[in-house]
Amino acid sequence: MRMVIRSMPVMALALCLGTAQVSAQEPGNGNFQWYIGPQAGVMLFRTPSQNSSAIPSFGGQTLIVARRTGLLLSVEEGVGSDETSSYAVLLGTQSVTFNDIRKYSAVLMAFPIKAAYQPYLGVGFGLIHVVNPQVSNAYSQTAQELGSSGFGTFLAGLQFKVGRFMAFGQYQITTSPSVDTVEDGTGAPIAAGRLLEGPTHTFSGGLRIGLGSAREPVKSGGY
Repeated sequence: MRMVIRSMPVMALALCLGTAQVSAQEPGNGNFQWYIGPQAGVMLFRTPSQNSSAIPSFGGQTLIVARRTGLLLSVEEGVGSDETSSYAVLLGTQSVTFNDIRKYSAVLMAFPIKAAYQPYLGVGFGLIHVVNPQVSNAYSQTAQELGSSGFGTFLAGLQFKVGRFMAFGQYQITTSPSVDTVEDGTGAPIAAGRLLEGPTHTFSGGLRIGLGSAREPVKSGGY
């Protein structure tokens, strides 16, 4: 099953490559353009109690392109089922269950060449968190705090035109979260750790839809 999930973005990218032959002679992004679109793929993650796992992910993004640079804003959710994690408490280890992982990213992009199949790179930051972690089948504020962290990120991908759309496939990696400590009202530590450990990897593909110019046209003339 996991092999099927991991092959989903590869198959989608191959299908788009086949469709793109008609417009393969056209260059990539235009200057000062604004795009939005959906994306889907697979998210790989690890927890203290669960080895590296792969779950399907879905989301959307907005891309604003200048000439050879751009800003990418995205949100995506990895959809799992009965995933497990844990964190340290005073008397041992507390087990946690959850389903989904949500990730928000802001990435500064670079498009080094103008070509029919256009590579791109990006660096940025974001926030990732486990959605509604459960301790003994109940919501836990401590688990919520240990399930959220900021990250730095690197992204690389390839895009090409498919008719009026821009198809893309990309890979994103996040930095590992640092260990956090939760304290009580007196400042004494009551829990420590992270629900996610190590870097998170995402392979995704999708379509971007052009919304026109990202800047106001220059007008001439007087009053």
